[in-house]
Amino acid sequence: MKRHFNKLLFGNQALNKLEEQPHIPHFNKIRDVWQNSNYNDFGIERIFRLFLVTSKIFFPGVYLDYVHRKSSYHRRKITGELYVIFKTAMPFVMLYFKLWNIPWLFALNIYLLIETYVYIFHKIFLPEHNSNRNFNRSLILLFFNFTEVIGSYAVIYAAGTYFNQPVKTITEALYFSLITGATVGYGDVFPINHDGKLLVMSQLVSTLSFLLLFFNFFAPRAQDHPARSRGI
Repeated sequence: MKRHFNKLLFGNQALNKLEEQPHIPHFNKIRDVWQNSNYNDFGIERIFRLFLVTSKIFFPGVYLDYVHRKSSYHRRKITGELYVIFKTAMPFVMLYFKLWNIPWLFALNIYLLIETYVYIFHKIFLPEHNSNRNFNRSLILLFFNFTEVIGSYAVIYAAGTYFNQPVKTITEALYFSLITGATVGYGDVFPINHDGKLLVMSQLVSTLSFLLLFFNFFAPRAQDHPARSRGI
């Protein structure tokens, strides 16, 4: 059973061993940006890139990768995938069990949402830190990230009174979030206060970030990348 499970997750492990890559400590990545080792930036771009690469140390993703630094390359990546799935599932669990009024859970939802924003902008502005081995996998993870954002904003909308109509059900919370994220517009529903308008604008900015990342980075490279490519 274990052998079949490993086969399901890792595929041909003999080939995977040929694709091993060493773990790169995140502080080495910060140093590379500081010293312009891989990219010659300056001015506001340099400040923003340094902010992005440094801010990742305040989120658990970096430390999760460090804890598993001695594992194989593909096991480290699958651990990261499980973390993304956890982040995606969490807001939907909160919605299902109506846990948005628990302060620490609500704060955790915001915290993980900010981490996802940092991750997306990191992908855009620090491309030298991106792996170029399988863009199809990256697209799948991007879809999970977008789903997480939809769920996280649904939690925020459910916890407050931001619209001219109250959020009464989980479906309504997800509907408001998805329609905002899709930039379609509600029609008869709209934000009525300052906080609500700021939330809607921030979600629209996140959607534009996802679109920018998709059309300028992932989509062209996924089409050019060989179909037989494995791993990331």
